[in-house]
Amino acid sequence: MIYAGAYDAEAEAAKRIAAAAEVKEHFTILLPFFKDIEQRYHPAPSPDITSAYVPARNIVFYGIAAAYAETLKAGTVVFGSNADDAKELPDARPKFIQLMNELIFSGTRAGKEGFKIEIVNPLMDQTKSEVLRTALKLKVPLELTWSCYHDGKVPCGKCRGCTMRREAFREVGVLDPLLSAGNAAQPNMDGRS
Repeated sequence: MIYAGAYDAEAEAAKRIAAAAEVKEHFTILLPFFKDIEQRYHPAPSPDITSAYVPARNIVFYGIAAAYAETLKAGTVVFGSNADDAKELPDARPKFIQLMNELIFSGTRAGKEGFKIEIVNPLMDQTKSEVLRTALKLKVPLELTWSCYHDGKVPCGKCRGCTMRREAFREVGVLDPLLSAGNAAQPNMDGRS
């Protein structure tokens, strides 16, 4: 996992999910300079891009992922954005992935020697609700997941991650295990926090 901030709840959740999935090797790469970028970045509101956008974040993340893929001789890097993310984040769109793949192929020794490292996104055409339905079918331990943009013992219930998660669970018609376990701030179920 590549993570922009300090070691926190999101990193802990990724560690727990990796353990549950019996991932062979899991490590966290800290990129604390993103905190400075976030503090310096104060754009005017945009009707097309969410305020959750962080400048060039996915360019950095997938560049680092490609570097590790090359050292590990891994041909695939998995991108985890979905159709809802692509609506609001320029670095979560199919064109971004296509261009990153072209850069990785032309800008790495692996690519020059014919070893293709490819970023794939199996969730690109799914909304957050459809991703949740897929997770339920696959019996993903959703109680181990974390969507909140803030660090803490419980999700805030107010950020973009929390509101999108709440809406997906509402649309699918199942109770979020983080709420049912008493592990989260209890937002109003009508969507207002």
